[in-house]
Amino acid sequence: MSTDPTTFSTAHLQFFFQSKRAGFDAHLVARLVDFVDQTRNTLDCAIYDLRQPDVLAALRRVARGGKQLRIAYHGAQASTAQALKNYGLLSHSFAVHPVGSHLMHHKFVVRDGDALWNGSANFTGGGLELQDNNCLIARSASLARQYSAEFAKLTSPQSFFLPPAASKPVVVDGVKLTPQFTTTAAVEGLEDTIVNALGGATRVRVLAFLISDPGILGALTAFKQPGFDVRGVLDPNGMKDALHGKTPDPVLYWFLKDKRFRKAPSHAFDPAPGAEQDFMHNKVMIVGDRLVITGSYNFSENAEANDENLLLVESAQVAAAYNRYFDAVYAVPGNK
Repeated sequence: MSTDPTTFSTAHLQFFFQSKRAGFDAHLVARLVDFVDQTRNTLDCAIYDLRQPDVLAALRRVARGGKQLRIAYHGAQASTAQALKNYGLLSHSFAVHPVGSHLMHHKFVVRDGDALWNGSANFTGGGLELQDNNCLIARSASLARQYSAEFAKLTSPQSFFLPPAASKPVVVDGVKLTPQFTTTAAVEGLEDTIVNALGGATRVRVLAFLISDPGILGALTAFKQPGFDVRGVLDPNGMKDALHGKTPDPVLYWFLKDKRFRKAPSHAFDPAPGAEQDFMHNKVMIVGDRLVITGSYNFSENAEANDENLLLVESAQVAAAYNRYFDAVYAVPGNK
């Protein structure tokens, strides 16, 4: 078990916590490159945005080494397509949803069918170095198999119409891990999971790019009352985009004026070519003292119509590690 606050490890699990503004450097680029470089036979990568040079070079080494490499990326990301072309990887790639408003929003890699990389970080300089993100490595064939099934769906010609991959709990080193997937069919299973988790809780910590889903907002309203222990850090620019210029309902969005919630000192999206962002980009809830909700899934209505994954992690020790990370991010002097 690591004493490094940026990492929590068991025999087969590693959790990484990144926040430049909080002084948490988990060296995500080096860890992801090492994960890719350990490929023996096959590597399946499902990623919304892929532009980090060291990661691209590692993927190219897999391909040039004669191993099977497949990359599913969000097809509307022109910069990712150009990066893949520059590194000779387009022939190994699948553009998912090149048109339309639906996003292929995953950030996972399955290696050799028995190891998984997953988290909230896109494979960009901003995602892996500047933003607040969390990632994990799980060495579990049972868990990896479920993400492989989701990858197969993404790369199918009928991906738009296929149901999400099945979900089955897996226990690794005493930690219960339950993946869930959504799809462009716009089902609300992930929202229901979060709402149900909040329903019986009296304590929650939130690290989120945004919260705008009506069901989740409704479940959080209970935490405004006395006797509930709640704190959160949100990205102000993510929340601004989620509201689309509308005045927020004070009943549902009570937390925007609650001192227990803070705004990360991030900057608005910079559209300039090559610009990197420093968002609060986590999608984390720590519910009670043993449940962590993480993954690629933003807490928004729009996320229901994307290709997304949610991972429920049940462990008092893992929750304690996420709480330590939360406390550090919450205490950043620039928070508003």
